[in-house]
Amino acid sequence: MERFTSNAMTVALRDVGSGPTVLMLHNGGTSSTIWRNQIDDLSRDHRVLAVDLPGFGDSPRPQVPPTLDSMIGLLVDLLDQHGEGPSLLVGNCMGANLSLSIARARPDLVRGVLAVNPLTEATFRSGGIGFTHSMSRVAPAPARLVRSLSRRVPVLNPTAVATLRFQLGRKGARMGLHRDPELLACQRRADQMPALVDVLDDMSSYGSLDRDPSDITVPVWIMWGAENKVLDRDAGADLQRLVKPSRVEVVDECGHLPMLEDPEKVTAVIRELDVLTGAEVRR
Repeated sequence: MERFTSNAMTVALRDVGSGPTVLMLHNGGTSSTIWRNQIDDLSRDHRVLAVDLPGFGDSPRPQVPPTLDSMIGLLVDLLDQHGEGPSLLVGNCMGANLSLSIARARPDLVRGVLAVNPLTEATFRSGGIGFTHSMSRVAPAPARLVRSLSRRVPVLNPTAVATLRFQLGRKGARMGLHRDPELLACQRRADQMPALVDVLDDMSSYGSLDRDPSDITVPVWIMWGAENKVLDRDAGADLQRLVKPSRVEVVDECGHLPMLEDPEKVTAVIRELDVLTGAEVRR
Protein backbone atom coordinates (compact mmCIF):
# COMPACT_ATOMS: atom_id res chain seq x y z
CA MET A 1 0.00 0.00 0.00
CA GLU A 2 1.06 3.57 -0.60
CA ARG A 3 1.58 6.11 2.17
CA PHE A 4 0.11 9.58 2.52
CA THR A 5 1.25 12.09 5.14
CA SER A 6 -0.43 15.29 6.30
CA ASN A 7 -1.12 17.01 9.62
CA ALA A 8 1.70 14.95 11.23
CA MET A 9 -0.22 11.78 10.41
CA THR A 10 0.71 9.03 7.97
CA VAL A 11 -1.89 6.67 6.59
CA ALA A 12 -1.81 3.63 4.34
CA LEU A 13 -3.65 4.17 1.09
CA ARG A 14 -4.96 1.90 -1.66
CA ASP A 15 -4.94 3.97 -4.85
CA VAL A 16 -6.22 1.85 -7.71
CA GLY A 17 -7.93 2.37 -11.06
CA SER A 18 -8.55 5.51 -13.06
CA GLY A 19 -11.57 7.69 -13.71
CA PRO A 20 -13.91 9.61 -11.38
CA THR A 21 -12.63 9.44 -7.80
CA VAL A 22 -14.32 7.41 -5.08
CA LEU A 23 -12.98 7.79 -1.52
CA MET A 24 -13.78 4.87 0.80
CA LEU A 25 -13.51 5.15 4.60
CA HIS A 26 -13.91 2.26 7.03
CA ASN A 27 -15.36 1.97 10.54
CA GLY A 28 -13.33 1.86 13.74
CA GLY A 29 -11.88 -1.58 14.38
CA THR A 30 -11.37 -2.62 10.79
CA SER A 31 -9.48 -1.23 7.79
CA SER A 32 -9.90 -0.61 4.08
CA THR A 33 -10.21 -4.39 3.72
CA ILE A 34 -13.97 -4.08 4.35
CA TRP A 35 -14.26 -2.46 0.91
CA ARG A 36 -12.35 -5.24 -0.89
CA ASN A 37 -15.31 -6.31 -3.05
CA GLN A 38 -16.31 -2.75 -3.95
CA ILE A 39 -12.69 -1.83 -4.76
CA ASP A 40 -12.42 -4.76 -7.17
CA ASP A 41 -15.60 -3.70 -8.96
CA LEU A 42 -15.30 0.11 -8.95
CA SER A 43 -11.61 0.25 -9.87
CA ARG A 44 -12.49 -1.07 -13.33
CA ASP A 45 -13.76 2.42 -14.24
CA HIS A 46 -12.99 4.66 -11.26
CA ARG A 47 -10.00 5.84 -9.31
CA VAL A 48 -10.57 4.36 -5.86
CA LEU A 49 -8.82 5.81 -2.82
CA ALA A 50 -9.30 3.54 0.20
CA VAL A 51 -7.66 4.75 3.40
CA ASP A 52 -6.63 2.91 6.56
CA LEU A 53 -7.50 5.58 9.13
CA PRO A 54 -4.84 6.51 11.73
CA GLY A 55 -4.16 3.61 14.10
CA PHE A 56 -6.13 1.08 12.05
CA GLY A 57 -5.08 -1.47 9.43
CA ASP A 58 -1.60 -0.69 8.13
CA SER A 59 -1.61 2.90 9.41
CA PRO A 60 0.42 3.79 12.50
CA ARG A 61 -1.23 5.45 15.46
CA PRO A 62 0.10 9.02 15.72
CA GLN A 63 1.90 10.12 18.86
CA VAL A 64 -0.81 12.72 19.39
CA PRO A 65 -4.23 11.00 19.36
CA PRO A 66 -6.09 12.03 16.20
CA THR A 67 -9.32 13.97 16.54
CA LEU A 68 -12.25 14.10 14.16
CA ASP A 69 -11.11 17.56 13.03
CA SER A 70 -7.52 16.48 12.43
CA MET A 71 -8.67 13.49 10.36
CA ILE A 72 -10.96 15.74 8.32
CA GLY A 73 -7.93 17.92 7.61
CA LEU A 74 -5.90 14.89 6.57
CA LEU A 75 -8.59 13.64 4.20
CA VAL A 76 -9.24 17.07 2.70
CA ASP A 77 -5.53 17.29 1.91
CA LEU A 78 -5.71 13.82 0.34
CA LEU A 79 -8.61 14.85 -1.90
CA ASP A 80 -6.90 18.13 -2.79
CA GLN A 81 -3.78 16.27 -3.90
CA HIS A 82 -5.18 13.03 -5.32
CA GLY A 83 -8.81 13.63 -6.22
CA GLU A 84 -9.73 14.12 -9.86
CA GLY A 85 -12.60 16.58 -9.57
CA PRO A 86 -15.37 16.34 -6.96
CA SER A 87 -15.33 12.86 -5.43
CA LEU A 88 -17.95 10.38 -4.32
CA LEU A 89 -17.42 9.63 -0.62
CA VAL A 90 -18.44 6.26 0.82
CA GLY A 91 -17.97 5.66 4.53
CA ASN A 92 -19.01 3.18 7.19
CA CYS A 93 -19.68 4.25 10.82
CA MET A 94 -16.88 6.70 11.73
CA GLY A 95 -16.04 6.75 8.03
CA ALA A 96 -19.60 7.90 7.35
CA ASN A 97 -19.27 10.71 9.89
CA LEU A 98 -15.97 11.74 8.31
CA SER A 99 -17.55 11.71 4.84
CA LEU A 100 -20.48 13.91 5.91
CA SER A 101 -18.14 16.23 7.82
CA ILE A 102 -15.92 16.66 4.75
CA ALA A 103 -19.02 17.44 2.69
CA ARG A 104 -19.85 20.21 5.16
CA ALA A 105 -16.31 21.58 5.34
CA ARG A 106 -15.40 21.37 1.66
CA PRO A 107 -18.46 20.77 -0.54
CA ASP A 108 -16.38 21.73 -3.57
CA LEU A 109 -14.47 18.44 -3.15
CA VAL A 110 -17.56 16.22 -2.88
CA ARG A 111 -20.22 15.25 -5.42
CA GLY A 112 -22.13 12.89 -3.15
CA VAL A 113 -21.99 10.80 0.04
CA LEU A 114 -23.13 7.28 0.83
CA ALA A 115 -23.18 7.17 4.63
CA VAL A 116 -23.36 3.54 5.77
CA ASN A 117 -24.33 3.02 9.43
CA PRO A 118 -23.49 6.65 10.29
CA LEU A 119 -21.77 7.12 13.65
CA THR A 120 -22.95 10.07 15.72
CA GLU A 121 -22.97 10.54 19.47
CA ALA A 122 -26.68 9.68 19.49
CA THR A 123 -26.47 6.53 17.35
CA PHE A 124 -23.52 5.25 19.40
CA ARG A 125 -24.91 6.10 22.84
CA SER A 126 -28.11 4.12 22.18
CA GLY A 127 -26.30 1.21 20.54
CA GLY A 128 -25.12 -2.08 21.98
CA ILE A 129 -21.85 -0.72 23.42
CA GLY A 130 -23.06 2.81 24.10
CA PHE A 131 -22.53 2.26 27.83
CA THR A 132 -18.81 2.76 27.21
CA HIS A 133 -19.63 6.37 26.31
CA SER A 134 -22.39 6.98 28.87
CA MET A 135 -20.09 5.71 31.65
CA SER A 136 -17.75 8.67 31.09
CA ARG A 137 -20.56 11.03 32.16
CA VAL A 138 -21.93 9.03 35.07
CA ALA A 139 -18.59 7.92 36.53
CA PRO A 140 -15.76 9.82 34.81
CA ALA A 141 -12.90 8.61 37.03
CA PRO A 142 -13.66 4.86 36.69
CA ALA A 143 -14.29 5.41 32.98
CA ARG A 144 -10.85 6.97 32.54
CA LEU A 145 -9.28 4.05 34.43
CA VAL A 146 -11.08 1.45 32.30
CA ARG A 147 -10.09 3.23 29.09
CA SER A 148 -6.48 3.53 30.25
CA LEU A 149 -6.33 -0.17 31.07
CA SER A 150 -8.02 -1.17 27.82
CA ARG A 151 -5.29 0.56 25.83
CA ARG A 152 -2.80 -1.95 27.25
CA VAL A 153 -4.76 -5.21 27.12
CA PRO A 154 -3.89 -7.48 24.19
CA VAL A 155 -6.85 -8.82 22.23
CA LEU A 156 -6.81 -12.62 22.11
CA ASN A 157 -8.22 -14.54 19.18
CA PRO A 158 -11.44 -15.73 20.92
CA THR A 159 -12.18 -12.13 21.91
CA ALA A 160 -11.55 -10.96 18.36
CA VAL A 161 -13.91 -13.61 16.97
CA ALA A 162 -16.62 -12.68 19.47
CA THR A 163 -16.21 -8.97 18.73
CA LEU A 164 -16.62 -9.54 15.02
CA ARG A 165 -19.58 -11.86 15.53
CA PHE A 166 -21.34 -9.12 17.53
CA GLN A 167 -21.01 -6.81 14.53
CA LEU A 168 -22.57 -9.18 12.02
CA GLY A 169 -26.12 -9.87 10.99
CA ARG A 170 -27.40 -13.33 10.15
CA LYS A 171 -26.03 -13.14 6.62
CA GLY A 172 -22.50 -12.26 7.73
CA ALA A 173 -22.55 -14.98 10.38
CA ARG A 174 -23.57 -17.59 7.81
CA MET A 175 -20.63 -16.44 5.67
CA GLY A 176 -18.28 -16.93 8.63
CA LEU A 177 -16.97 -13.36 8.43
CA HIS A 178 -16.18 -13.42 12.16
CA ARG A 179 -13.34 -15.80 11.24
CA ASP A 180 -12.09 -13.78 8.26
CA PRO A 181 -8.26 -13.65 8.59
CA GLU A 182 -7.92 -10.00 7.54
CA LEU A 183 -10.67 -8.82 9.90
CA LEU A 184 -9.18 -10.84 12.75
CA ALA A 185 -5.76 -9.32 12.07
CA CYS A 186 -7.32 -5.86 12.38
CA GLN A 187 -8.86 -6.76 15.72
CA ARG A 188 -5.60 -8.12 17.14
CA ARG A 189 -3.31 -5.22 16.16
CA ALA A 190 -1.55 -3.64 19.11
CA ASP A 191 -2.73 -0.17 18.03
CA GLN A 192 -6.33 -1.28 17.55
CA MET A 193 -7.75 -0.82 21.05
CA PRO A 194 -5.86 2.44 21.77
CA ALA A 195 -7.12 3.83 18.45
CA LEU A 196 -10.71 2.89 19.35
CA VAL A 197 -10.32 4.52 22.76
CA ASP A 198 -9.09 7.66 20.97
CA VAL A 199 -12.39 7.71 19.06
CA LEU A 200 -14.36 7.23 22.29
CA ASP A 201 -12.49 10.10 23.93
CA ASP A 202 -13.51 12.37 21.02
CA MET A 203 -17.11 11.11 20.72
CA SER A 204 -18.64 14.52 21.46
CA SER A 205 -17.07 15.78 18.21
CA TYR A 206 -18.87 13.04 16.29
CA GLY A 207 -22.08 14.39 17.86
CA SER A 208 -21.82 17.64 15.94
CA LEU A 209 -23.95 16.03 13.23
CA ASP A 210 -26.73 15.53 15.83
CA ARG A 211 -26.67 19.16 16.93
CA ASP A 212 -25.66 21.49 14.13
CA PRO A 213 -28.66 22.69 12.09
CA SER A 214 -26.58 23.70 9.08
CA ASP A 215 -27.44 21.89 5.89
CA ILE A 216 -25.37 19.66 3.67
CA THR A 217 -25.68 20.69 0.06
CA VAL A 218 -24.40 17.61 -1.80
CA PRO A 219 -26.61 14.55 -2.44
CA VAL A 220 -26.57 12.13 0.50
CA TRP A 221 -27.86 8.58 0.73
CA ILE A 222 -27.92 6.69 4.00
CA MET A 223 -27.66 2.92 4.35
CA TRP A 224 -28.21 0.77 7.43
CA GLY A 225 -27.66 -2.89 8.14
CA ALA A 226 -31.07 -4.02 9.39
CA GLU A 227 -29.48 -6.04 12.21
CA ASN A 228 -26.87 -3.50 13.29
CA LYS A 229 -26.24 -3.94 17.02
CA VAL A 230 -23.36 -1.46 17.30
CA LEU A 231 -25.38 1.66 16.44
CA ASP A 232 -29.05 2.51 16.95
CA ARG A 233 -30.80 3.28 13.68
CA ASP A 234 -33.79 4.89 15.43
CA ALA A 235 -31.45 7.31 17.23
CA GLY A 236 -30.29 8.58 13.84
CA ALA A 237 -33.56 10.48 13.31
CA ASP A 238 -31.96 13.85 14.07
CA LEU A 239 -29.18 13.13 11.62
CA GLN A 240 -31.67 12.30 8.90
CA ARG A 241 -33.64 15.49 9.69
CA LEU A 242 -30.44 17.48 9.24
CA VAL A 243 -29.05 15.73 6.22
CA LYS A 244 -32.35 15.12 4.42
CA PRO A 245 -31.07 12.10 2.50
CA SER A 246 -32.84 11.51 -0.78
CA ARG A 247 -32.69 7.76 -0.14
CA VAL A 248 -32.45 5.55 2.94
CA GLU A 249 -31.58 1.93 2.23
CA VAL A 250 -31.93 -0.83 4.82
CA VAL A 251 -30.08 -4.03 3.97
CA ASP A 252 -31.82 -7.16 5.26
CA GLU A 253 -30.01 -9.69 7.45
CA CYS A 254 -26.89 -7.51 7.61
CA GLY A 255 -25.24 -5.87 10.59
CA HIS A 256 -22.40 -3.38 10.88
CA LEU A 257 -20.51 -4.64 7.83
CA PRO A 258 -23.07 -4.84 4.97
CA MET A 259 -20.34 -4.15 2.38
CA LEU A 260 -18.96 -7.62 3.20
CA GLU A 261 -22.23 -9.30 4.17
CA ASP A 262 -24.07 -8.30 0.98
CA PRO A 263 -21.36 -6.94 -1.34
CA GLU A 264 -23.45 -7.05 -4.51
CA LYS A 265 -26.19 -4.92 -2.95
CA VAL A 266 -23.79 -2.32 -1.56
CA THR A 267 -21.83 -2.10 -4.79
CA ALA A 268 -25.04 -1.65 -6.79
CA VAL A 269 -26.17 1.22 -4.52
CA ILE A 270 -22.77 2.94 -4.83
CA ARG A 271 -23.00 2.69 -8.61
CA GLU A 272 -26.53 4.11 -8.60
CA LEU A 273 -25.41 7.12 -6.53
CA ASP A 274 -22.36 7.48 -8.75
CA VAL A 275 -24.55 7.74 -11.85
CA LEU A 276 -26.89 10.22 -10.14
CA THR A 277 -24.11 12.49 -8.87
CA GLY A 278 -22.11 12.17 -12.06
CA ALA A 279 -25.14 13.42 -13.99
CA GLU A 280 -25.53 16.33 -11.59
CA VAL A 281 -21.88 17.26 -11.98
CA ARG A 282 -22.15 17.24 -15.75
CA ARG A 283 -25.18 19.57 -15.59
